[in-house]
Amino acid sequence: MQRNGERTAGFGALADWFASEPGQDLLLRETDLLRERVRRFHGDCLLWLGPVTEATGATSRCMVKSRLFAAPSMRGAHCENVVSLVAHTESLPLASNSVDGVVLHHALEYARDPRTAMREVTRVIRPGGRLLVCCFNPLSLWAVSRLRRRMGTVSAFRLNEWLAVLGFVREGRVHYLNYRATLNLKLTHPRWRQLSGWLNRTQAPLGGVYLTLATKESLARIPGSPTFARTPERTPPLAVPGATRAAVASHAGTVVRRGGPETLASS
Repeated sequence: MQRNGERTAGFGALADWFASEPGQDLLLRETDLLRERVRRFHGDCLLWLGPVTEATGATSRCMVKSRLFAAPSMRGAHCENVVSLVAHTESLPLASNSVDGVVLHHALEYARDPRTAMREVTRVIRPGGRLLVCCFNPLSLWAVSRLRRRMGTVSAFRLNEWLAVLGFVREGRVHYLNYRATLNLKLTHPRWRQLSGWLNRTQAPLGGVYLTLATKESLARIPGSPTFARTPERTPPLAVPGATRAAVASHAGTVVRRGGPETLASS
């Protein structure tokens, strides 16, 4: 119970931090990269999970019909054309295979159990759907120790293992950003531009944040093991696209649990 309380407090601390000047600066840097990747999403429905409601503005050029935003509590301004719902990442009030894409924007950091959250997100994504994860890098030298004590962090290496177990194929390589905070150098420092250019070209795994994009296949696999058999995909009973707030709320108590791998490596 203490762990759950810490993670709940972590959501509030994370939302408050993103409202600060350093948080707004990072959000600005992330938005262009998020928008570029979310533009690849298509279909009927996209689900965004994270502590910053305004971040869903990165979906403005996304070719999906409906957008949902979910968080443990609603903070910040409501975005136009986005349906908001209060939900925990580990128990989403959505039918299996009901969304075409999910964005985890710093949502694993405050999840009570990141492994359970990943399984739940996998459950709601249709085969062929995409998952975009934006997460703090625990291997960076970024001094956010006070904030990170209230959050969980998952390394890019561990996340890639989980994605493989859950039946995802990564699109491209992991992208790292926010080296400035990692190096603790001012933007006017004479060495900054040289170091920044080199780090961005080499993509050294030291950036304060990383992004990973992956596509869900119909079967889950574990590297080096036989393919996990899964039940045939079925048309979900809930038509999420075009859902109203009332429709989403009426379905909130009927989360469908899926089968599949029950154990993921701990971070």
